Amino acid sequence: MTLNNIMSDYNNPEYLDNTDPEKNWDFYRQDHGGMVTAHNGIADKLLQNNDLYNSMKGDWSRTSTNKSGNIIVTTGREDGKFYIKREQQNTDEVKARVKNYRHAAETGIPDPLAPIGDDGKLTYKWMELPNVIAIRISDQYFDGIPWEALKNDRTLKAQFYRVVETEYPDYVCYPGGKLPIPVAVSYPTKKGEKKYFKGN
Repeated sequence: MTLNNIMSDYNNPEYLDNTDPEKNWDFYRQDHGGMVTAHNGIADKLLQNNDLYNSMKGDWSRTSTNKSGNIIVTTGREDGKFYIKREQQNTDEVKARVKNYRHAAETGIPDPLAPIGDDGKLTYKWMELPNVIAIRISDQYFDGIPWEALKNDRTLKAQFYRVVETEYPDYVCYPGGKLPIPVAVSYPTKKGEKKYFKGN
């Protein structure tokens, strides 16, 4: 086998078809099995352990906070069903911070920590979203795929931004309250709603 043969194999369209590999979004879901995380709580592990499951029959609940103490997570079982409830304690502080940031941006004060735009100039931070609301959006619209995974896909990222801009405008930092979404995308369908084709 010569170098020319090897190079011709690599130049074969079979190897270079310019298509991105398909992603299995199920692996990004917050309720996907595996380790216990901040998203799936302990319910997933309880379902895998029959002895523990049987010993904890009946209603129960467990409440804990994250390290900074601003998110209260309650997991439990009620009427035979597991549940997880998250409460964010600092939403008012975040809203005030966003309001001050947006006011400063609209008056023309630059943000030295903001990303640099395509024109080489400083832009502004797009949003500051509390974790609980980000999880709520991903559960309602994106089948539990977290924001950290959604932002790797251009279309899903743009749809996430549209939801934030429409339903949670208090957390939009960008001047004017409108996000400069570069891709024209349709509004995502909420979980449980029917998807109908709409013509022009």
